[in-house]
Amino acid sequence: MTVNINNLKNTIETNLLDFVGTRSDTNSKLELNVEKFYENWFNKVKYFKENPENCGFYDIPGDYIGRRVSWCLLKGQGNDTIVFIHHNDCVETKDYGVFEPLCLKPYEVEQAFKNTTIELPKKMKEDLLSDKWIFGRGVADMKGGGAIQLSLIEEYSKDKNFKGNIVLLSVPDEENLSAGMRAGALKLKELKDKYGLDYKLMINCEPHERDDESKPTWYDGSIGKIMPVVYVRGKLTHVGYVYQGINPINILAEIIRKTELNPNFLERKGNTTNPAPTWLYHKDRKTVYDVSLPKATCGYMSILPLEKTPMELMGELKKISVKAFETVVEELNESYKKYTEMSGLEYQRLNWEPKVKFYSELYKDALRDSGKEFEEAYIKVMAEVKEKFNNNEVSTIEAANIIIEKTLEYVKDLNPCVILALTPPYYPSTNNMMLGEKSKKINEIIEQLKEYSKDNFNEEIVVQNYYTGISDLSYAMFVSEQRDIDYIENNMLMWKDVYYIPLEEIKDVSMPVLNIGPWGVDLHKYTERVNKEDLFYKAPLFIDLFITKLLHE
Repeated sequence: MTVNINNLKNTIETNLLDFVGTRSDTNSKLELNVEKFYENWFNKVKYFKENPENCGFYDIPGDYIGRRVSWCLLKGQGNDTIVFIHHNDCVETKDYGVFEPLCLKPYEVEQAFKNTTIELPKKMKEDLLSDKWIFGRGVADMKGGGAIQLSLIEEYSKDKNFKGNIVLLSVPDEENLSAGMRAGALKLKELKDKYGLDYKLMINCEPHERDDESKPTWYDGSIGKIMPVVYVRGKLTHVGYVYQGINPINILAEIIRKTELNPNFLERKGNTTNPAPTWLYHKDRKTVYDVSLPKATCGYMSILPLEKTPMELMGELKKISVKAFETVVEELNESYKKYTEMSGLEYQRLNWEPKVKFYSELYKDALRDSGKEFEEAYIKVMAEVKEKFNNNEVSTIEAANIIIEKTLEYVKDLNPCVILALTPPYYPSTNNMMLGEKSKKINEIIEQLKEYSKDNFNEEIVVQNYYTGISDLSYAMFVSEQRDIDYIENNMLMWKDVYYIPLEEIKDVSMPVLNIGPWGVDLHKYTERVNKEDLFYKAPLFIDLFITKLLHE
């Protein structure tokens, strides 16, 4: 069934205004408001009123806010299934300033922008006067895409002979830790097992931005993300006797210098090159001023891989950290040798051993040295960390420090060391190339629709192999080996206590991915807007054509 797109505009507009008007600020209880929106939508659609077992809310296990995934299944003929996903949380709205009371009312905030005497950005004013854009928080990122998906399902549900199935997951928390999509993978596994669904494709509708107005962008993958934390314990000493200790800041600074924008982490896959790694945080562990070296310091970095696994990346980071430690020891000895020469003292080499360990290795050391005493202390500290983390009393990095420092307390070796661990969130990199033959038909349809776009709109669809803004498509497939899963479980701090990814279930439901979303501008800004023609016509048209070709031909 190919829908009449011209008749879909009013449905998309109605769903958009209701959806945007539902405040759902990310990482807050306001996200729970979305459930009422979906309750109303389920009750509005005849198919779900008649089949209430095919829609509802799926609990996110252990979620501290009590959020749920809104889901539905349009059950048609056969097992072939397409999955729609979109996130329903939005960034907060304080940046709107005096316009904030209207920012969830697109047409009212548009009128307020037009009437204001406040100086607005030039391009924004041009778009306001063009009448080609809708303004407001979430119209682009990403309730516009959600409204398209809902409206297509409404149309498909009218066809009693619909061939195939559509699953919809509307997930919270995408702008934070993706708790919604991580739980959504469990729901996909449950539906697959219950109905024998054969997942052919996951379609996300994140907005895209354009450098060239005639070149819309689709994505057939999503970049990965790991957040390594580096904790360095030095040797405490008074600054007047600096050569008797070792400064952890010096070691971590050298690690940072050797990793920041390091081109060895660059990858090229398909038509995408990932950004080089960068550091997001660095702070010593002092809580008061004194004239001693810091006992420890810590930091964390961001790495956005295309193909490399966390185990490979952390292995590279360990090599660099060992080399950095060695460099610091050599430079320390050069300085000390010069000092002894000038002071008339005898030089004796300072033999600091460069000890660098993964957290899994440190954990084993603590078990070996302290056994049950450590196990009991670990359970207790994890309970404390979980409570504080869920109450927003500690950040991810502070939680990591607490866990590492508690573990170090139960290790007998007190020498300087570097501890490497993973912290949440983790986003696996995904791309249809990883699935081989399973993506063949997807690629064929993409080429057909590229031609369709040229012939009908004189637009050249650009397919980027990775969405580089991070997305929930990371949880649509997982193709790594069991040793990679084990590595993540053993080195990801707070794993299963605060943070968990059902990697085995994701591996079982793995499917190709595609992001086709409307043209948006200035995401996360008060100038956020979405292109009307793309929202009401072009994006839903191409999604519908894709579904028709995949399920019906």
